[in-house]
Amino acid sequence: MSKCLLLDCTLRDGGYINNWEFGDKAIYDICSKLEDAGVDILELGFLRDETYSSNRVVWNDIQLADKYISKKDSNRLYAVMGEIFNPFPLEKLKPKSETSIDIIRIIVWKRLIPEALNYCKAIIDKGYKLCVQPDRVNQYTLEEFKDMVSKFAAINPYAIYVVDSNGLLCKKRLLEYLNTADSVLSKNIKLGYHGHNNLLQAVGTAESFRELELDRDIIIDGTVRGIGRSSGNLNIELFAKYLNDNFKTNYKIRNFIEIYDKYIHSIYEKSQWGYSMETFITAYHDCNPNYAYILKNDYHLTAREIFDVISLFNEKDKVITNRDAIQSYIDKYRNMK
Repeated sequence: MSKCLLLDCTLRDGGYINNWEFGDKAIYDICSKLEDAGVDILELGFLRDETYSSNRVVWNDIQLADKYISKKDSNRLYAVMGEIFNPFPLEKLKPKSETSIDIIRIIVWKRLIPEALNYCKAIIDKGYKLCVQPDRVNQYTLEEFKDMVSKFAAINPYAIYVVDSNGLLCKKRLLEYLNTADSVLSKNIKLGYHGHNNLLQAVGTAESFRELELDRDIIIDGTVRGIGRSSGNLNIELFAKYLNDNFKTNYKIRNFIEIYDKYIHSIYEKSQWGYSMETFITAYHDCNPNYAYILKNDYHLTAREIFDVISLFNEKDKVITNRDAIQSYIDKYRNMK
């Protein structure tokens, strides 16, 4: 029988809110509570070639993350995230050991697919399971997406994802991507979904994925209280309850609440995330969600002004936050009035 695996990325995706500075003791405790909650895959942060701090979940040596694995369990896997646009040097990546991280997930940019294929194959060759995370999947036509999935399927990854980076995929469009991937993947390759909540659709779209009842294992990502940039991620506590209620799983919801009380609530008080009119606007324009906060808090624009200014952005500036160009767009907008 196919399974739905729940992946917690609180420490990794949530780290965008606090620069991954959860604190050493908190990291231990969060990991322990997530393990006890029964999550199937626990993501322990980023793999990056930068200065290491014991208070951050950013690793310049993959073995540094191993100390947070309390005890290897056949029912649980541990992951870290890497990036093809800022790749961790392969010569510094130690081969997998029995006690180390199981999975390396790689964020793939469309324009860097050839480089990503070679990089991802090298990770598999070092003994790790690989998850392919194509950024901004909505930029692919279904035919382009099918072609991309076919290329990565040839290296036999652990999973290939549909990543809704800007939180704008409706149920119908998400299912089109999922069914396209399902049509070309061999059954041993898992299919994943990573959603964001800019249009308040993350829970509903995740439920629709689970209810497809595909003939393969699937993975769905979430974070405690949805912690993450902009409108945040799929709330893991909501989706775990849905799975408990409908599919006879037994995730311990109380553990997620304890993590929120002890660690996430204080972060939220300092740097709030969640749905707003501004994050809706960035999703509407398929634009980097960072602009919502920059235009509102740094430039004090109204929601209508943000809508009109972003409508002037070129495609490149929509994707990558370009602070240097913002004022010129605002000036252009005001000169048009």
